[in-house]
Amino acid sequence: MAPRAAIFDLDGTLVDSARLHHVSWQQLCRELGLPEMTREAFFACFGQANRDIIPNLLGRPLTADEIEAHSQRKEAIYREVAVRELALFRGARALIEGLRADGWKLAIGSSTPCANLASLVPALGLDGLLDAAVGMEDVTRHKPAPDVFLECARRVGVAPERCLVFEDAPAGVAAALAGGMAVVAVLTHHPRESLAGAVQQVDGLWELTAADCARWVSAE
Repeated sequence: MAPRAAIFDLDGTLVDSARLHHVSWQQLCRELGLPEMTREAFFACFGQANRDIIPNLLGRPLTADEIEAHSQRKEAIYREVAVRELALFRGARALIEGLRADGWKLAIGSSTPCANLASLVPALGLDGLLDAAVGMEDVTRHKPAPDVFLECARRVGVAPERCLVFEDAPAGVAAALAGGMAVVAVLTHHPRESLAGAVQQVDGLWELTAADCARWVSAE
């Protein structure tokens, strides 16, 4: 049987981190003397890389060093609370363990910084279950470009057409499709119509089993 891989987005797909990310952006805005980021503005950019969000937030061009400094501060604020408060969505662990038992390679492909992945993967109890975790600094182009998912596929040694992506954001669905991968859309924060192209739309990972996933990536 040719190998198969399941690639999970993190924020909004495996964990409900939106509130903590929003709080972190609001704290950064206060520190920079900016108006607080509204809920609408937050969800408009949720899932994008910080290097794309920060210049828009400040409304002016920034050097790479300035962007990196602001990004590191925001993520430090986030990690401080996330490692204590975040938990996997209902059904996520059962699906991951079921896929692993069926021989799937498993990866996380996220726009979050690698430091966040390094902290959260063990905090969520995913050590030993994942074959790869790809974060913001591992690729040069970010969602909706397919690079993060293609890098996951490369690292686990599985062809893109043998990968199934789990995503909650329009940019992530677009990235999976651009990489030639099937994608399941999780309706966490975005409406159905914004996640077109997915092979399945679900309210949560508890709706899925490894057998379901095998329908979208065959064993041959």
